Amino acid sequence: MRTLAHPLVLAVLLLGAQLTLAPEANAKRGDDRAKLEKSCKGGKASDCVDLAYMWAEGDRGPEDQKKAIELYRAACDLKEVQGCHELARYYEAGVHIAADGAKASALYDQACEGGYLDACKALAALVSKGDKLPVDPVRARAVYGKACKLGDGVSCYELGLLWQNGKGGDLNLTKARETFVAGCDSADARCCLQAAVMAKDGSGGPKDAELSKKLFETACTYGGPRFCNGGQGNETRTTDGGKEVNANECKGSDSSRCMVNKVMRYSPNISVEKLKASEDFFRQKCVDKDKNGCQKLGLILQDTDPKQARDLFDRSCFLGNQEGCVNLGYMYLSGDGLAEEQERARLLFLAACDADDGLGCVNFGIYVFTAVGAKKDDKLALAQFEKGCKLGEATGCHNAGIMYNLGMGTTKDVARAKALLKEACDNGLPAACRAVQQ
Repeated sequence: MRTLAHPLVLAVLLLGAQLTLAPEANAKRGDDRAKLEKSCKGGKASDCVDLAYMWAEGDRGPEDQKKAIELYRAACDLKEVQGCHELARYYEAGVHIAADGAKASALYDQACEGGYLDACKALAALVSKGDKLPVDPVRARAVYGKACKLGDGVSCYELGLLWQNGKGGDLNLTKARETFVAGCDSADARCCLQAAVMAKDGSGGPKDAELSKKLFETACTYGGPRFCNGGQGNETRTTDGGKEVNANECKGSDSSRCMVNKVMRYSPNISVEKLKASEDFFRQKCVDKDKNGCQKLGLILQDTDPKQARDLFDRSCFLGNQEGCVNLGYMYLSGDGLAEEQERARLLFLAACDADDGLGCVNFGIYVFTAVGAKKDDKLALAQFEKGCKLGEATGCHNAGIMYNLGMGTTKDVARAKALLKEACDNGLPAACRAVQQ
């Protein structure tokens, strides 16, 4: 296991990690590059992409990021959407090329229009964060709509929130509910939970107890323990005195003082049994250095073969999958508690957060709030919870709301606390809904 030298290392890893081969191996396999180069020059765009990947990864020869960029550009000029998407990532990150949000946006848009889902998701994030481009909720709504139609449940969730909150256009609860249902059909647990609450309350349509029950059950199936029991899960929370209680026990207490104080992991968005049917496929994808393949295989094995799952999450994290980084950090803290592993978990959570993974931010906040292997820092914890909240992680909103309500790490601000708890409630966390009502 390598130790991450700096949290921002993952920004570079997103563009590919170097694979070192023995010189004789490079020479032996060099013909593959030559064949792809000839084919690329002949106008086969997909081979331009494959060759660019080899130059970026140092696969079957030396690494040269600038050469990779030229080849991705050539592929994009040939209307290959993946080439446009990869070129956009370079412009967005500003690695090996000057950062240019406008160019990244235009390239993502071109690839998204061509039906490339990852480009739609990247473009939506770009216009939503306000980092390299001004925040544009109108455009975000349109792009999330395209990604949702392409079957991405996460994008359906973000689109549903925009309809629900009236951002980027009209407030339309009927559309919000329909969108959450569509996202649930795409196996997004948060969408299932939102749709379940709306069906239960009669928001955006008629009350439907039977549908609500089914949606709550589906959320549990797709999302794992965090989404069971109406979103309560089995998370451990703490009250002022530090007494740990089960979430269900906390239900009848003063929930305005209950915080989530245990790090969380990403669970399979469908049952493990269903995932197992594709185990061989994910294993081969991981061998082929597909970050999502390694992550999926890790999810399948995390409870039955934790050692192998840890290696798989490590590999997926190295390849740029933030969920893999978060789950690896979770496994370190779930082990024997060695100081070295605690520090690695801290770096993994922080790196994932720097790469805009909401759960990474929340877990890092929990890490410093509970002083796991470090000095307790309420102010830093609050900042991480708020960032996680902005990235759509309901637990981040919830924990930040509790801290504002109690004046922990900041001046007590009841109005701010209620706003954060309401956001957590709107994002499907029932405990926050009860806290708002108190």
